[in-house]
Amino acid sequence: MWLIVMKGPPGSGKSTIARALSRRLCYPLIDKDDILDILHRDEQVPDVLDNNAQLASGLSYDVMFHVARRQLLQGLSVICDSPLTSIIGYRQAQTIAAENRATLAIVECCCPDTTQWSQRIDARKMLSLPPHHQTDWHAVQSYLSYNRSESSYPITHLHLMTDTTNPLEQCVDTIVNWLEMS
Repeated sequence: MWLIVMKGPPGSGKSTIARALSRRLCYPLIDKDDILDILHRDEQVPDVLDNNAQLASGLSYDVMFHVARRQLLQGLSVICDSPLTSIIGYRQAQTIAAENRATLAIVECCCPDTTQWSQRIDARKMLSLPPHHQTDWHAVQSYLSYNRSESSYPITHLHLMTDTTNPLEQCVDTIVNWLEMS
């Protein structure tokens, strides 16, 4: 049984890959942003330094991992989609994987082509996304600057870096092959 947790900054391609991987493997997908969307339903763009925004973000991780725990208890492998910015979330994933005898795998997404990455972010403006989704390259840069030190922590479980400038099917094939070999 697997607990696959996505990791990466906004626009890195993790949600796109998580959805494709969920379809390919027929694993339930739990997206932290779906929870955050409800928590921020009536707000304008939350300030990442705002205590309420930080509480909502922490709560959305708690709910995501709580739902993942339930899926694992049912004997289902599961994919969690989140930035996994802080070691706190990583520790939550470790705990529920261990409690349920699931193998924890972190799939970290990166987009080394900043032009493509910024285009992905700009393309979000055309979507009807809730305000907490970064839809401007400057906001993403601020987010990265704010979270830089917190998101650099050692990962001691299975960990795959995925370059999302590669075609989606190639990324998914690589992840599936890596999981089969692990």
